[in-house]
Amino acid sequence: MIGYRQAKPSDAEAIASLHARSWRENYRGSFSDAFLDGDLLGERLHVWRGRLDAPPDDQLVLVAEAGADLAGFVCVYGAEDPEWGSFVDNLHVAAEYKRHGIASSLMKRAGAWLDPSYADAGVYLWVLEGNTSARNFYERLGARNAGVSTTETHGGAIVQSCRYTWSSAKLLRDAP
Repeated sequence: MIGYRQAKPSDAEAIASLHARSWRENYRGSFSDAFLDGDLLGERLHVWRGRLDAPPDDQLVLVAEAGADLAGFVCVYGAEDPEWGSFVDNLHVAAEYKRHGIASSLMKRAGAWLDPSYADAGVYLWVLEGNTSARNFYERLGARNAGVSTTETHGGAIVQSCRYTWSSAKLLRDAP
């Protein structure tokens, strides 16, 4: 049974650990090896402590739990960009919990949180162009590819990233 709740400061270490693990498992070849093999956990822990110790009002971090295990998390910012709207900054699910509907549930719950306060804003995220499984996942949730941009990743690698968008949080909330 998977439970969902808002993250709290005491979740920072588990979230940082899953985030670092996910990047190492999925972004090898896109992010620099030096970055992935360095103190990635320490870098992510610094980020997540900052986000969870003093969260801004427009931020939501949801966690999915399977018993005592962190199965996944999503982080969104309401109306982060004047043109594109609310931003899905992170979505990660532990490898052993993939293909159980957790990512879809996290995304739909994020859309449900965004909808009442940011109904007039769209929703967007960035995904590496070469990450076809993630791109297919977002397309199944109704997102469209609004274009490809060259971006610099953490650690300084240059990659092609696609901006995926929903015209409203309601569309994400009600995704198939």
